[in-house]
Amino acid sequence: MTLQLQHATFAYGQGDRTVIDGVSAQVSSGRITAIIGPNAAGKSTLLRLMAGLLAPRAGRVLLDDAEAHRLDPRQRAARVAYVPQRPRIDAPFTTLEAVALGRFAQPRRAGAVEAALAECGLLDERDRILNTLSTGQQQRAALARALAQVHERDDAILLLDEPTSALDPLHVLQTSAILRRSALRGRAVVVVLHDLVLARRLSDDTWIMHAGRLLAAGPTADVCTPNRLEEAYGVRFAPTPEALLAQGE
Repeated sequence: MTLQLQHATFAYGQGDRTVIDGVSAQVSSGRITAIIGPNAAGKSTLLRLMAGLLAPRAGRVLLDDAEAHRLDPRQRAARVAYVPQRPRIDAPFTTLEAVALGRFAQPRRAGAVEAALAECGLLDERDRILNTLSTGQQQRAALARALAQVHERDDAILLLDEPTSALDPLHVLQTSAILRRSALRGRAVVVVLHDLVLARRLSDDTWIMHAGRLLAAGPTADVCTPNRLEEAYGVRFAPTPEALLAQGE
């Protein structure tokens, strides 16, 4: 399964400024791609375009040979799992019920939901009402829902928007391990991150966004250089690539 952006351009309203400006890139199976960049660079919008939730104003987003936004939602959900930046379910679902929503586009499969709960460390919370959990636990439940959704699909694509933003260090490590296992199964994993140290350690490839444009894309070690990061973020970066710590003027 391939996911390609071909000169994708997007703006939210007819008179609004362009949020995504001519982005061309391709997601690779079996690899983790980090999307980084400053606030308002277009990272979350780009991910929603890739998920087929938004239609590009110009250019195309292709899932195999089909435009992602034109696919039937069930067909798309069977192939692409999207975890938003602020996952929210207002209905009084239990954690188990919320994670089971990931199976709506798939045939019933015994153990898929339980396996996802176990992988995300949420079996003990399965009967609790989801919105009574901590923000970090809800974030892990959203990941579990995505894992349940693609349980039997080694060719699936996972799109995650800041999935570790509310997690403590232990659960950041556990989530990183989950994403790596998914990539090792052959899935393409794309994750928006603000933590540059985590992006460096987790990703195989990195896309740097700036002002709606793709500033650089490629293997992380080649892309995340101090000069490129300084161009994107407007601050100096330490020359040690392993640290990637911003240094103010």
